[in-house]
Amino acid sequence: NPDYFPQVNEAIIQSKPDYWKLYYPHETFVKLLNDTVKILSRREKLSIWVEGAYGTGKSHAVLTLKKILDASEEDTKSYFDKFHLSQDLLNSLQSQKNQGKIITVHRYGSSSIRNDHQLVFAIQESIENSLKEAGIQNKGANSLSKSVIKWLEEQENK
Repeated sequence: NPDYFPQVNEAIIQSKPDYWKLYYPHETFVKLLNDTVKILSRREKLSIWVEGAYGTGKSHAVLTLKKILDASEEDTKSYFDKFHLSQDLLNSLQSQKNQGKIITVHRYGSSSIRNDHQLVFAIQESIENSLKEAGIQNKGANSLSKSVIKWLEEQENK
């Protein structure tokens, strides 16, 4: 495939917005899609965490999942049809997408995160960025960081 990239990174994500349509939905990815539908329908916990060794396709899989959630009904159906995915899964996913706006929070790379505090702030930053991209003003944007600062101001927590 002349469009193949051995490593999907932020530059590829930005420069090739339709690259997700080439991702082959292997068994593990289909499970991820099913889990996503369960989460959206509130039958499972409310977040997805993808982890694994370097080079295993995590970034491309998560990019594809994000794009499927953000895609039009036509693009989603086209992807499912192209790879002969379950129409029941498509219908369940589309039903959830039609119930309201889905905000996807995605962060590429975690190598700069070295401790729990950095992880919490990275998550908060990613959520804030996703809300801004969706045109939603987050009135509680500073609540977590202010709480942490207040906690750290106490002498016994330093």
